[in-house]
Formats: sequence, structure tokens, C-alpha cells
Amino acid sequence: RIPGGSSSGSAVAVAAALHGVDFALGTDSGGSVRVPASYTGCYGFRPTHGAVSVAGVVPFAGSFDTVGWFARSPDVLAHVGRTLLPPPP
Repeated sequence: RIPGGSSSGSAVAVAAALHGVDFALGTDSGGSVRVPASYTGCYGFRPTHGAVSVAGVVPFAGSFDTVGWFARSPDVLAHVGRTLLPPPP
């Protein structure tokens, strides 16, 4: 299988539970979290642009670059979101 997307390594690590990985980060400018998640059968989330800091990320397309994440379960996906995303107003 082809996992697709530049963040596919993160998706594969999560989907295969390599070394017990429950979640992993990735970057998404044009589908690089969403596509590998769908191809590997794990969950992937791309938040709104700017919701998670991109400090330290090598830019690809500044107005589209977003930090997202992968998880094997919806519970872990939500937990990572509660940790990374700012609290609602």
C-alpha cells in the first residue's frame, strides 16, 4: 500500500502501533494529514490554520501550513486536541 502525503511516516507509525505509538504529529498544507489517515485507517485531524503553533516547522506554503495529528482511536485524537488546541472562548 501507498500511505500518501508528506506526513505519511507519522500515519504509518500510528496505524502500525510502532513501538506503542498512540499518536503522532504531521503537517498539512494540501492534505498531508488527511490523505495518509484515510489510506492507513487511522484518524487524522487538521485544525484551523493558526490554531496550533507552527514555530519550528519548515514552511512549505505559509498561508496553508498547519500542524495536525494522527491517532488510532477517537479518544486519543480528542485528548491530543484538548492538549494542543486553545480552550474555547
